[in-house]
Amino acid sequence: MLSKTYLVASLIALCASVHTFAQTTAPTTAPALSPKPGTGGGPPAYTVVSYNENYSYLRDPANRSDFFDPIKFMPLDRDGDIWLSLGGQFRERYEYFNNNNFGAGPQTEDGYYLHRFFAHADLHVGPYFRAYVEGISAMMDHRNGGPRATDSDTFDLGQGFVDFILPFDQSHSLTFRAGRQDLLYGAQRLISPLDWVNTRRTFDGVKLSLAMPNNTLDAFLVRPVIVNDTHPDPDDAHSYFGGVYDTWKLPQFMPGADTTLELYGLTLDKSSRAALATSPAVAVGSDTYTFGGRFSANPKPWDFDIEPDYQLGRSGTGAIRAWSIAMEGGYTFLQAPLTPRANLGFDAASGDKNPKKPDKQTFNQLFPLGHAYFGYIDVIGRQNIVDLHPGFELLLLKDRDFAKKLSLRTDYHLFWRENTNDAVYTAAGTVLRASAGNVNHDQKIGDELDLLLNWQVDRHLSAYVGYSRFFVGDFIRHTGAHADIDFAYAAVQYTF
Repeated sequence: MLSKTYLVASLIALCASVHTFAQTTAPTTAPALSPKPGTGGGPPAYTVVSYNENYSYLRDPANRSDFFDPIKFMPLDRDGDIWLSLGGQFRERYEYFNNNNFGAGPQTEDGYYLHRFFAHADLHVGPYFRAYVEGISAMMDHRNGGPRATDSDTFDLGQGFVDFILPFDQSHSLTFRAGRQDLLYGAQRLISPLDWVNTRRTFDGVKLSLAMPNNTLDAFLVRPVIVNDTHPDPDDAHSYFGGVYDTWKLPQFMPGADTTLELYGLTLDKSSRAALATSPAVAVGSDTYTFGGRFSANPKPWDFDIEPDYQLGRSGTGAIRAWSIAMEGGYTFLQAPLTPRANLGFDAASGDKNPKKPDKQTFNQLFPLGHAYFGYIDVIGRQNIVDLHPGFELLLLKDRDFAKKLSLRTDYHLFWRENTNDAVYTAAGTVLRASAGNVNHDQKIGDELDLLLNWQVDRHLSAYVGYSRFFVGDFIRHTGAHADIDFAYAAVQYTF
């Protein structure tokens, strides 16, 4: 088994070599500061992870323009060097399934409701120390069969960490973070807080972040947190997730295109006791090492994103050799009515060649935001899959009263098994349908149509409504319940 110390050292060396190479093309001085939010463009938009929001610009009362600005920057000393920021979010969502799990799962005729509330406090003590605490309350009503693991966490600690910042000069700093925290990297294909679900995803552990001009280099070692509705959420003592993630902004490569290069190496170590939770029939320990990169840019009117990955390691007595590739490209008709954007995406991830042998080729999707790439019904995960998905988006309204942005997006997914000897896997990474008994070796899983209307009313209030339908293919039809699935949902969200 690979030495973890050797692996981490190799990853750091790799990122350091990239840093040296990129210095020949990236500026070595800090870029000019952009105008402060609140001085002409209004306050900044809220982000998925609220700890990324910086409200120190509100130290100047002239920058205050929002109703909630007084609680976003609350000075606790005379000079304003010690300050507190408060915030939160409410979300209410309704979901309805017709033929849940192709007709085999619990059916709820009138749908069910998901309620979620976040509240956070962000304390800054000078420029070098910070403490962040976020509570969560997530509940579910009227779902036949009870809450899923991601539905309910009545009251718990969502995040709680401290930051120690060591500045080297005006453009370089090192941040040490310890505690419970969200992780979000790149396009969230492998590492995401999974904001779609009611309980979100968090980790306990430590992270180092080195900030440089046009570059951020992170290293982390964490344990996944297990949601427990009736007791404080523990972390998984039998799993470790770590890695090095390097993000480069390349302003001189296709200027104005927001070109980004990301390189990463990740390790996931799971004991056999951890495997019992997801795969009790094959509960063996595993060490999975993922090496990959992502290159994305938006040279208008085009945009593109490509992310390949390769995995190796050990699973029980067998070797892991797996791969994944994700690509998406789009074209926006900037001068056309409704500014339509047409896009085409392709995702593929390897499957197991022979489940009877200890060697494994099934890709491990780690901790992803799955439904954004494989359909909103969350039938399919990034394992043993080929997915071709064309789509388009229309900008119906922009910068209007009661409609900061209103858009309509549609995608159509065509799903096949990458290897007909392996199963089909869910968005959670569990087996949806085993391959055993499929004597025809059917490759086609099915198709999914997604329609989503997004409405950003103003900075604080947003809503969305969507409908999806999964059309079963031969593999689902020949291996059990096979009714087409309908999924309808609607949500309203208020952030402050």
